[in-house]
Amino acid sequence: MLQGPLAWVYIIYPPMTRSLAVAIGVVVLLFAGAAEAKIRVAVVAFEGDDNGAVQEVVTDLLDGDYSVSGTKAVNRTVDKLGLDANMSDKDLKKLANELEVDAILRGDLTKKGARKLLHVKVYLKGKKVRGFKVEFASVKSEKFKSALKDKIDEKLSGQEAAKKQVDEAPAEAAADEEDPIGGKKKGKKGAKTDMAAEKAALKTKSDAPAEEEATEKTENEDGKSDEEKQSGDEEDPEGKAKKKVASADADEEDVGGVSKSVTVEKSSGGRSANTVAFRLDVGPSISSRKLVFNSRVFEEAPKPYANNPVGGMRVGGELYPLAFANPHSFISGLGFAGHYDQTLKLNLESSVQIGTKFPVTQRNWSVGARFRIAFGSSARAPTVTLGGGYFHRNFSVNRSQLMTGNIIDLPDVLYKGYDPGIEFRIPIIKQVALMFGGQLLLVTDTGQIQQLNQYGQAKVTSGQGMAGLDIVIANRVGVKLAAEMAQFGFAFTGNGDQTFNRDKDPATPDVGGAADRYYGGSFTLGVLY
Repeated sequence: MLQGPLAWVYIIYPPMTRSLAVAIGVVVLLFAGAAEAKIRVAVVAFEGDDNGAVQEVVTDLLDGDYSVSGTKAVNRTVDKLGLDANMSDKDLKKLANELEVDAILRGDLTKKGARKLLHVKVYLKGKKVRGFKVEFASVKSEKFKSALKDKIDEKLSGQEAAKKQVDEAPAEAAADEEDPIGGKKKGKKGAKTDMAAEKAALKTKSDAPAEEEATEKTENEDGKSDEEKQSGDEEDPEGKAKKKVASADADEEDVGGVSKSVTVEKSSGGRSANTVAFRLDVGPSISSRKLVFNSRVFEEAPKPYANNPVGGMRVGGELYPLAFANPHSFISGLGFAGHYDQTLKLNLESSVQIGTKFPVTQRNWSVGARFRIAFGSSARAPTVTLGGGYFHRNFSVNRSQLMTGNIIDLPDVLYKGYDPGIEFRIPIIKQVALMFGGQLLLVTDTGQIQQLNQYGQAKVTSGQGMAGLDIVIANRVGVKLAAEMAQFGFAFTGNGDQTFNRDKDPATPDVGGAADRYYGGSFTLGVLY
């Protein structure tokens, strides 16, 4: 009994002879098999391809001949898996399984004078194969696209075995080879060459201007390109000596059964901890306050205040909306950030009413715009973040239990204003970065301390600083350990009761200034995306 396509042929064309039906069924099977045999490919963002133009070109070139995953889907999957540029075989296999593809193309794009050098690395059916390089002037060049497509086809179609046999042929075939850009290669007798790439470049040599021509360089077993193996200088058509192309990276290759690799950190096009699009940090904090006055020595002089470190909670966050699409573009650094920190329990005790604990509210928060600049696109690239926004910091005592006539000689404060500043993030290793920064606090209000029945008007100078570590402990998870210090300095003008009338003698100034300092730290767990 016939099954599958053959059975359908019998059903559709019952009058046909058995042999004719079988023949048609075989043709149907062949076409079905050909359709199913399409290689499935994913193109990961190239390091240095900030606007994604090369990734799009490669994807478009392959579309039709191969089953190609969309650029957005690939980038989302890389981010979802938390992969970076330095993908191990296990990472590549995981990515291929997630995308359900047979091959992955990735690599890097670098400048070479006025031209560019694209280094393509290939992961095919569970194994890395030798990479290749293509030099070009414009990504729109048809010559570049043709040479690139030919080389990718060779890699994905399994022609490496045939090429290897050609490479091992007698050396006289490789004596004087034409440089794909122009000029003769003065190669060593017996040097290996990429014959398929040479023919592709030579074939189109006369069809396009020199600035659009592309040259391919296939790495040999020692990780060097063919050009680097030449004993003599290579010259371009104008007679100028060409610089040797140093390998920007090395593929992990299987050559003669021996695997060799050079580990270099590249960007996968995804977001690492230094270029996150979103981050939320939550965890415990600790803080203390010290307020001292600059006054002459007399019995009624204001006493300094200090409290031991007390625990609190902190929530902080960052959002860079444009980094969701391309974390390495310049404008992806535009975003917002903020934090909220509050002491959980703090009480004040005063000698004016012994035994009573007066609850204290101590909190600070800020929110504002940020502009993050990354100096590179790898996970180890340092960043500088410029920012500014609005801040609040208050310390207030609940005096509801205070008996009539008793006074707590400690003014409340409620600082408000703007906080322009800068923050640096310097990776020590890939998983650990040093962070430090500072902000100028432009105070617009200080609360009760500047009222006329307290210390009156003053010139306020203030700022704050931070230093700590940012540690990535797992995919999408990190911790921050930070130490902070803020200070508000007062130079009183002398129109407040507490500055000239504390001793009941208005003829003599009593208090000239004050320093209000806050020390703290936090240990927060963060979710990164």
